[in-house]
Amino acid sequence: MLAETGSSNLPGDVTNPFITKLTSSSPQKGRISPSDPSSSISSLREGMGRMDISHRGNSLDYIQSTMERKDSKDSTRRELDRFVPSRPSSIHHSSHSSTTLPTLALASSDGHTPDTSMDQSHSTIGDQTTSSLSASLGIQTGNRRILSFRSAPPKASHATSHLDAQRNYLLHSSAAANRGTGSNAAGKEGTKKRAPPYVPERVLDAPGFEDDYYLNLIDWSCANRVAIGLGDTGYVWDAETGNVNALGGGNDPNEDANQVTSVSWSNDGAYLAVGTDAGEVEIWDVEEGKKMRTMAGHSARIPSMSWHGHVLSSGCRDGSIYHHDVRVAKHKVMELVGHTAEVCGLTWRADGQFLASGGNDNVVNCWDGRVGASVLQTGDGVPRGVAKWTKRNHTAAVKALAWCPWQSSLLASGGGTADKHIHFWSTSTGTRTASLPTSTQVTSLTFSPHSKEILGTHGYPDNTLTLWSYPSLEKVWEVPAHDSRIICSALSPDGTTVCTGAGDENLKFWKIWEARVAKKDRDDGEGASGRGKSAVRIR
Repeated sequence: MLAETGSSNLPGDVTNPFITKLTSSSPQKGRISPSDPSSSISSLREGMGRMDISHRGNSLDYIQSTMERKDSKDSTRRELDRFVPSRPSSIHHSSHSSTTLPTLALASSDGHTPDTSMDQSHSTIGDQTTSSLSASLGIQTGNRRILSFRSAPPKASHATSHLDAQRNYLLHSSAAANRGTGSNAAGKEGTKKRAPPYVPERVLDAPGFEDDYYLNLIDWSCANRVAIGLGDTGYVWDAETGNVNALGGGNDPNEDANQVTSVSWSNDGAYLAVGTDAGEVEIWDVEEGKKMRTMAGHSARIPSMSWHGHVLSSGCRDGSIYHHDVRVAKHKVMELVGHTAEVCGLTWRADGQFLASGGNDNVVNCWDGRVGASVLQTGDGVPRGVAKWTKRNHTAAVKALAWCPWQSSLLASGGGTADKHIHFWSTSTGTRTASLPTSTQVTSLTFSPHSKEILGTHGYPDNTLTLWSYPSLEKVWEVPAHDSRIICSALSPDGTTVCTGAGDENLKFWKIWEARVAKKDRDDGEGASGRGKSAVRIR
């Protein structure tokens, strides 16, 4: 028997520790019958041949065992970490006995290379997993890397472009609001988006309103009265009561009356100056309804006028500008020489230090309003003034002029059809600070006294009202205003409403800004604009 045969040098009841019981996974499979001595001896020799045994005297010393158990379960356990599960087994096996993974055999002494079936199996499983994820996510795989050098991706779709446009609009709106934040409340209101006034507050029918770009036929007084020149007669519309009165009760039809070419209120709203195509200036007392005097001297029509105190300045078609002192008989106290064509724009600064003029010669002049400044003496005894500075940046007639109420050194000028630009000037340095291109003829400009904004009225081809913020020059809104080009405009005394007159023979009142007043005061009455949308006939 096996125990008796292998115990010749050992005590009969002691088992050899270097001989283990063969299992079903050992090279010798199955149980050994104890009745077959030859098979037992051959099995022992075969087992001894797999061991390194040296005989030293009567003892057996173990040197090193080269047998490796080839049980697939034990081999796999040695290769894996006990805390990290086998990913291939977790994916592809519902139970441990369903599939047996190949093990990595140790290199034998004869130089046999290790088995690479495990690497191939992992690679196959990784490819299958990648394919499954790619199919479920709709991603095209291939030889793509996380960081790869390749051509630019295709452009975004139309829907994505709309989303980007909306995002950019919100970002710009937020940036504009942030620029408006600060200590100045006017700056905050200037950048705030609000609904445009698509419908005017009131419409007046003005038959006979002259469609002439160079004329200034509307002015609004501090007493809340609007003067309008229609044909050969001047009219006054009271915004408080809605009454309309003709100057002098109207002209006698039998008389050869002169055409009204410009109107301008005095600073206190008591007197109205009326310029005519005969080169004369008429001064009217509106309360009494009487003509106070007529001042002659110009050789052609007078399309522009502006008051400062008791001095009335008038611009003529021949390019001359006169200063009239309405208190004295010899009213002409100074002549300004600086234009070679019709003076269609003329406005004093509020403090009276400077006078701005624009003409059909595409020139903007700034005159010093102080007495004796920049004066040339002539033989007729009338001093002649010279412009403080002259600008020739416009390429068309300059009619639109406006002084800024919250920055006294800022002047804005707008050009005609061939120019379509608004330029901003510093009267302190005589330099241009900004330029704003428009798409249409600029007929008038108005700075807001309540916010940092400027309103432009336009002629051909759009006939619109456009509001810009300053100094960003961002367009706040633009609305169609008239069926024909806007000729001129005037601002209400509270600085909220603008009256526009156009070649379609309509006067329209637009609520542009909100006055910074207490809520109680705002609720008292209807305000200066005379609320309502009914059409009223002036004559």
